[in-house]
Amino acid sequence: MNHHRLSLDEVELQVGIAGQGETIVLVHGSWDDHSAWDAVTAILSSRWRVVAHDRRGHGGSTVPDGQGHISQDVADLHRVIGAFGQGPVHLVGHSYGACVALLYAARHPERLASLCLHEPPLFGVLGESAQHAPLARAAREAMARAAALIEAGDAARGARVFAEEVALTGQPWEDVMDARLRATWVANAATWLDQSRDPERLALSPELLANSPLPVLLTQGERSPAAFGPGVDRLAAATPRARRHVLAGAGHFPQLTHPQAFARCLGDYLQSPSSFIGTSAP
Repeated sequence: MNHHRLSLDEVELQVGIAGQGETIVLVHGSWDDHSAWDAVTAILSSRWRVVAHDRRGHGGSTVPDGQGHISQDVADLHRVIGAFGQGPVHLVGHSYGACVALLYAARHPERLASLCLHEPPLFGVLGESAQHAPLARAAREAMARAAALIEAGDAARGARVFAEEVALTGQPWEDVMDARLRATWVANAATWLDQSRDPERLALSPELLANSPLPVLLTQGERSPAAFGPGVDRLAAATPRARRHVLAGAGHFPQLTHPQAFARCLGDYLQSPSSFIGTSAP
């Protein structure tokens, strides 16, 4: 990718661009940076123009002072799309990045041609039923342990706890993330800790797109942690033009473990959202 610097009022963002054609904007999740998309970008950029930035406090972007908030990430994304979008864009978000993309789509639908979300952690819905209460409790307790470890100065163990107890399903993080990406997670631990104190980030309404005309693709991994499913189910039920697709054998990080299947799914959808035939939820 060719890298650019975008200077905003309080932060500088690193933005990567590859390929030509209609623009796809990729938004990475918590802990990592835009390089988590590298394998998917290499495939998609043969047909599309791919834009991927490091969110504030991650990778090559600067770390601003003060409490982080998801609305700041949405505002940053608006500036990235304004600077590099070249018309309505296809927006793709992963995990927390999918929450950012979801909120952006609700606020700025006119800037988008389509929306693709992989497992936004809408954990707020878990507390709404007795059935999902154990999932809510387990996620809450694991994130609290991760935060406590980071606060105590052990970012590496905090990152491992989050990866293995929140984002993965019974796998060591070494099985999914290479050494460089694990180091990135550790380096970005302080940013995650800061953003973990934002009460809105995991409490977005699944009904945000209930009146939206946007075509929406919701993807899930066949082997993803159960905590992600209820929020995606609610989002799908409330979104008029939502299509769903389950990535066989994948988990919460298909861009790392199954990049060809993920890129193929995205490409098939973006070429013809109205005729895309996905699979049912797991």
